[in-house]
Amino acid sequence: MTKKFFDYDEGSHFLSCLNLIDANLRVTEKDETNLRWIIVGLHDALYALLIEKLVKTDGFGIYPDTFEKEVRSFYSKGHSSGSREYRRLNERSVKRNIAGLPELLSRANLKSGAKIVHTGFSACDQPTRGLSKLKQMRNFFAHPRPGLNAYDRTFVSEAVRSTIEVIEELRGLSSNARPRHNSADAEVLMISIRTRAETWLGEGGG
Repeated sequence: MTKKFFDYDEGSHFLSCLNLIDANLRVTEKDETNLRWIIVGLHDALYALLIEKLVKTDGFGIYPDTFEKEVRSFYSKGHSSGSREYRRLNERSVKRNIAGLPELLSRANLKSGAKIVHTGFSACDQPTRGLSKLKQMRNFFAHPRPGLNAYDRTFVSEAVRSTIEVIEELRGLSSNARPRHNSADAEVLMISIRTRAETWLGEGGG
């Protein structure tokens, strides 16, 4: 029977990104295309996992600060989830963008202090330096500019290793709502990703 709908949630997105990373790490001789999908997969896996960890049972907690301020104001006035005001607020949330990766990462407040900066990241400690490099690469791959752009092996290595480290740290963070992905599947994929990334980045080859 032909499938009529392809359903996605943050959990399935997280696992599909891990599969994308793993598949491209398995390629023996990695080229620019493999690197593109490894970087995109790491960025989007981190983003999906942040959403899964930070979303609250009422569906909020993942929107930009301006909208989250309205949510806090709603509750401070004593409104409940059964009220007409809540339904209106919920309807408005559908039209709101989710907060960006830097904002969600800051909200997660990880022990490592991981954050994303857009300038001056070369002077930052890890994992901030590597994460910021990954974000720069992902932005280029999503919105390429004309002309030649190149990333040396050290740049790539720091971006990949730091992001894997932060994903692992985030996996241990308590969720506000029920997890949406299968943790056993994620663990198998993360073991493979860690092992293959270290083999690739440690051997000096392509």
